Order: sequence, then C-alpha cells, then structure tokens
Amino acid sequence: MEETNWLLVVIGLVSLVLTIIVPLVAYLNSITTRTRNELNNHQTHVAETYATKNDVKDLGDRMERQLSAGFDNIEKILFKQRAYERRE
Repeated sequence: MEETNWLLVVIGLVSLVLTIIVPLVAYLNSITTRTRNELNNHQTHVAETYATKNDVKDLGDRMERQLSAGFDNIEKILFKQRAYERRE
C-alpha cells in the first residue's frame, strides 16, 4: 500500500513537471525560431541597403580627390588675388 502511495506521488510530480516543462520548451523553441527569422530578415535588409567596405573606400577616395581639387582651386584664386594686389 505504501509503495502505491509513493508511486502515485511520483506520477503526480512527473505529470506536474511535464505540464510545465513541455509548454515551456515549445514556447522557447517558437521564440528561438522567430528570433532566427527576424535576424535573417535583418541581415538581408542590411545587405541590400547599406554600403560595403569597398563602397565606403571608393567614396572616401572620391571625396579626397574632390577636396584636393577644391584646395587647388582656392590656392589658384588666392595667388591670382595676390598678383592682382601687387600690380596695383
């Protein structure tokens, strides 16, 4: 009789644990799947939208060339102004 009571207690505890653990595992699995899908979508968005390392390097090179040309133009204008002022 005593063994039957312990067996019923063990079965009750296992049932209680399974009632809590199985839905918890299913919930965590669904959250993991949803997070994985969102991360994949974000990676795709980043790949489609943002510049690559080479794009940024090319942009930096173009900006550097434009700045250099702009400074050369300013330098020419200043030298012309100085030459004009010296003639006067």
